Amino acid sequence: MKSKQQGASFLSWIVIAAMVSAIGLAAARVVPAYVDYRTITTLIEALPADKVHTMSKAEIKDALKKRFLINNIRDLDINEILQIDRKREGTVLVLKYEVREPLIYNISILVAFDRQFTYT
Repeated sequence: MKSKQQGASFLSWIVIAAMVSAIGLAAARVVPAYVDYRTITTLIEALPADKVHTMSKAEIKDALKKRFLINNIRDLDINEILQIDRKREGTVLVLKYEVREPLIYNISILVAFDRQFTYT
């Protein structure tokens, strides 16, 4: 008995192409948000750890604003995404924001970021 080997049908190739396109579209919308998040966390970590506790809130935000401009982060306002909590034992910077990107028609992707940086 001879068996004939067959490949994928045209319809299955269309379905595979649609799935790959959907994943590629979602990645194209989400990756820039993660790149910005990684850049922002790197900028916050680059603050002088020994001086953050003695800096005023305005000085911290001004230093980060300048770094945002240098690194071309213009869509996010430092006053809205960063909260500075002063405590006796140290300073806590809370980075918390969401990015909503349209995907198709009325479907959007929401990416939420929340991280704390503690300086003593």
